Amino acid sequence: MATEIIMPKLGMSMEEGKIARWMKSEGDAVETGEPLFEVETDKVNMEVEALVSGILLKILRDPGEVVPVTEIIGYMGDAGEKWVPGENELTEKEHPEKNKIPKKDHSAQTSQEFDKPIDPGTRVPATPAARRIAAEKGLDLSAVQATGRHGEIIARDVEKAIAVSATPLARKIANKEGIPLSAIRGTGIGGRITKEDVLKALDTTEKAVMAAQDGERPIRKKMTGMRRIIADRMLQSHLQAPPVTQHMRADVTDLLALRKQLNEIAEDRISLNDFAMKATAMALREHREMNVSVEGDDLVYHPEINLGMAVALEEGLIVPVIPEADQLSLTDLSRTTRDLATRAREKRLGPDEVTGGTFTVSNMGAFDLFAFTPILNPPEAGILGVCTIEKQLQMKGDKIEERSLMGLSLTFDHRAIDGAQSAVFLGKIRTLLERPLEILIR
Repeated sequence: MATEIIMPKLGMSMEEGKIARWMKSEGDAVETGEPLFEVETDKVNMEVEALVSGILLKILRDPGEVVPVTEIIGYMGDAGEKWVPGENELTEKEHPEKNKIPKKDHSAQTSQEFDKPIDPGTRVPATPAARRIAAEKGLDLSAVQATGRHGEIIARDVEKAIAVSATPLARKIANKEGIPLSAIRGTGIGGRITKEDVLKALDTTEKAVMAAQDGERPIRKKMTGMRRIIADRMLQSHLQAPPVTQHMRADVTDLLALRKQLNEIAEDRISLNDFAMKATAMALREHREMNVSVEGDDLVYHPEINLGMAVALEEGLIVPVIPEADQLSLTDLSRTTRDLATRAREKRLGPDEVTGGTFTVSNMGAFDLFAFTPILNPPEAGILGVCTIEKQLQMKGDKIEERSLMGLSLTFDHRAIDGAQSAVFLGKIRTLLERPLEILIR
């Protein structure tokens, strides 16, 4: 009997997930523990492993669809077994909870729904003539690319879509990703464009974007996945919070010497970012007014210091969170940050590991920046930017010495924090970095 594949609940707050991609195709053999599909939440992308071995019989939900947690998205079975609608699924008696929990209404459709004729009364913006032609041909207007002056579908768009032979699902994906069907070569029966043809064209477009050079025509590509999430959150941050950034420099000459000694005897290497994270957590413990979030008209002062750490990925940025970072020793903090960074790059973080942050640290020192303006990670009211280290000559008594200065850039939400408060807080971080033994003994 077929085994259900469901949308997993990957975090306490997760109610739905978006299928980013299937890593296996229908008919493929799958072993227990193998990555089966990838889920995109509002915080993180995560690979989901197969719970049983067998054959992927049926995929019910396609990439791009938003699915409530615990809803069935496919079926696994034995070799030679075939998926027959209505026979492989469990009956309603075997799933009594389905009669108790109402399903949420989502605009995303299954592959079976794509094949249904579209209702001519649909709300997709279109002219009367375009609606009439689409209704006559049974064409889904939401799968047609609009070229009307105000973004509406016109009759010419429908006629052009009809002229290209493609499956309804292929049209849907192509329209969503902004790929013209006329530019895709179909491999289906009679040259019909299939879903696989569109996905292949999408992959080719992504590679073309990376290889684009000056003088070539521009390539337009819709933001999806992590880039879309980042865009939404950064716009939200910019529009909602009045940000102010302050800059300081910390003399880390003694810190560098201490770190060198520690790494000569320590089992695990300590990074400069570990010191910066620890100093920030200690400063937050002393200056609780900085460990605050803005939620509506309320200021929420958090008792726990949950420190976020910005990690750069190829496709964007993610911020794993270290709960109660101030309670960890420098060594434990170093191990935790290293583990989170590794799993972030391998896409193995759970949603609960990227939520609940109260303050964030973003290190751009490796990129030779002496100062920058970090963007707030809402609803947090503060973020520290750690910059590169510069060598400078300074007077020390009656001698000139070469000193190592690290740039610190603090952005804060002026609705919650005032300039004097943030300056004192930033000064505390500088003091700890300049007197690194305090970091070790506390």
